[in-house]
Amino acid sequence: MTDGHETWRDRLGSVPADYYYRPDVLSAEIEHVFKPSWLCVGYVHDLQNHQDFITAQIGSCGIVVQNFNGELKAFRNVCSHRFSRIQCAKVGNRPLTCPYHGWTYDANGVPVGIPHNRQSFGFSEADQQELALESYAVEALGHFVFVRMSSEGPSLRAFLGSFYDDLLYVSETCPDRFETASHDWEANWKLGMDNAGEGYHVPLVHAESFSTILSIDLEISTEAAHSRYVGKLKERSLKWWSNVARSVKLEPGTKYPQYASFLIFPNINVTFSYGAFLTFQTFDPTGTDSLRINTAAWLAKNNGRAARNMVVDSLRQFMDQVRDEDRDICRVAQQGMRDAIPDRPVLLGALEGRVAHFQQAYARSMPNL
Repeated sequence: MTDGHETWRDRLGSVPADYYYRPDVLSAEIEHVFKPSWLCVGYVHDLQNHQDFITAQIGSCGIVVQNFNGELKAFRNVCSHRFSRIQCAKVGNRPLTCPYHGWTYDANGVPVGIPHNRQSFGFSEADQQELALESYAVEALGHFVFVRMSSEGPSLRAFLGSFYDDLLYVSETCPDRFETASHDWEANWKLGMDNAGEGYHVPLVHAESFSTILSIDLEISTEAAHSRYVGKLKERSLKWWSNVARSVKLEPGTKYPQYASFLIFPNINVTFSYGAFLTFQTFDPTGTDSLRINTAAWLAKNNGRAARNMVVDSLRQFMDQVRDEDRDICRVAQQGMRDAIPDRPVLLGALEGRVAHFQQAYARSMPNL
């Protein structure tokens, strides 16, 4: 501070520019940010039946969650034999069997089916127990399946705080899933979170989409490493939703009647509009300059008439437009990061308060930052 006035240096964030592209930083993030955190790796809807599975990839870490007769178990998705991936699809239904040599694992991750064990290995039951897959903590919450890779850490409820009840509420309010998709972006995962955490870019980047329905005058609140936006939809959007509610007999919730956004550390962004439209995104790191955005969307209870499909089509078009706009601007920002002063963080104004909060939480997690 100078003469009681804030200078531009007082507006610096907590993450230097080179943290958005250095390989050693990504390796440290996997150990210190992602492994200790509860990560959403997929959706309960895809794990309803025996032998249903979902997979996720966090950097170099592969995760599989498998349904064993109604019980969900999570493991590192790497065979104990020759380190092949075990489940290769994003979702599916098959035994937990390696596609390379046929090793089959039980609900404890033990390879109970080893082809030609007697002739090739001669493993005892004790040997097989020692070759069990690395297991992870797993818990379902509403629509969402969470995994914690670290063996020790807080419960999911303790990690999420009041966001636990929020995720349960929006899940119960919006049961009608109409989209799941994944998209690859040319940007660091933190840029995805930075972008999701602020409305400052909306009037310019989303001039013909998001800006037409939402005011950037949003109320920010924080809790632990997470944060919320709560705001109001513009009159145009309220009228549209009112017509939709009548045409498909929507049953919107009342807790967040217009607009809410949850930024859940480290890589989740949730939006909830009109108490009736839920979107959920994760920004998973795939490289220093790349991420995979996994997105899903749900609608509130409705009567399922033909008009519902028209509403869904309109929402899909809107989501695609906003996501493509964000993808393109994040690519431009990533290019700038590589050309920036390596050890200087970005500037963050008052409208970027959630970005500042996210970066502070990130900095607390990372050693030597």
